[in-house]
Amino acid sequence: MDHAFAITPRTARAQMMLVSVSALALLLTLLLALAAAPAAWAAPLRSLAPATAAAPAVSAARQQVVLAEDEGLMLVGKLSALRGKAAPELDSLDEAAADAAAPLPDGNVFFRGAACRWSWKFRSAVTLTFTLPKALFSGAELPVYRYADHAWRRLQSRAVVGMVNSTASTTITRPGTYALLLNRDWRVVSQDGYTLVLYTGAIPRTVLRDPQVTASGATDDPAVIAAVMAATGYDEAKTRSTLRSYDSSTGAPVQVITLKYDAAMVRNWSGTSTVGRWFAAADGAPLPSPEATRRNSALPADNTGVNATLHLVKPNAALITGICADMTDQPGYGPWATGGGPQLFGPKVSTYPPPAYDPAVTTILCELRWEKAALDDIDW
Repeated sequence: MDHAFAITPRTARAQMMLVSVSALALLLTLLLALAAAPAAWAAPLRSLAPATAAAPAVSAARQQVVLAEDEGLMLVGKLSALRGKAAPELDSLDEAAADAAAPLPDGNVFFRGAACRWSWKFRSAVTLTFTLPKALFSGAELPVYRYADHAWRRLQSRAVVGMVNSTASTTITRPGTYALLLNRDWRVVSQDGYTLVLYTGAIPRTVLRDPQVTASGATDDPAVIAAVMAATGYDEAKTRSTLRSYDSSTGAPVQVITLKYDAAMVRNWSGTSTVGRWFAAADGAPLPSPEATRRNSALPADNTGVNATLHLVKPNAALITGICADMTDQPGYGPWATGGGPQLFGPKVSTYPPPAYDPAVTTILCELRWEKAALDDIDW
């Protein structure tokens, strides 16, 4: 049986009173919110743990805030750690200054240094974060030393490279002078007349899993030419010039592919910028020397191959893959550029000008090799 409800004059007056009370309650709530707003606006701008509406109030002394920062260094902790004193001073410390204080530990490579100047001991532990001069594998643990009693003494805690792989953080309990070193996966080596810092750990192999193949064949195959034109946006003349860098005469085809899964690959470069579109495949073996790299990848005269960077190229990236051709008879190359190694060209990996990687297409996983002296040229 259906029930119908009729609205009588008495129920109408009751409903009007209910609406009036609700409106008054809403107005009071709004006035209370406006009265509380100035307190919220006065919250510290550098607080790293802002309170939410549902969270209990946290005193400023217990919040994690930036206590000091300078030159790619940051000190974070509770405000109470300063004992009500003025903030510490932070300064960058280079290898020469660190080694002048006392000989640095053997076997490890100096990476960054920090001088934290303050006249007291912290009431609670604080976090010292270094901006790194080179990107490292996220999660890598790096040894940290503190200068004390005319010697460098190793801390129990290590600095851990963050998810953003250009910073590393460690916990300290007192001010002083600190040195951040690389772990034993990096060694100083002499190769081809250079003094290099070289990553000697296992390098992820380049694996192209189930890519979408648009074209596969010889460098003069019309289907390959058309696919390269579509992937690059080049005209036919520039496309043929690009394909000149590939050798399909041995039976290894040139392929135009789209990645289904991400893939690690190495870029070899020199100069002041890593940015580029040509990559070499990593086969799981130790990184070849700069001289071997110049030969296998037929690098041009202005690329010594001293630096090596491991990239992660992401799904949906277009690549042109194949074997590097002999380029010794081409302008801008020399007798070293005999080729023969696998190479990958990513036309959309970077943009020009200015030179910059597209983060939607690739990200840097780790620097694998660089000139040791070049570390001091970094401007933090």
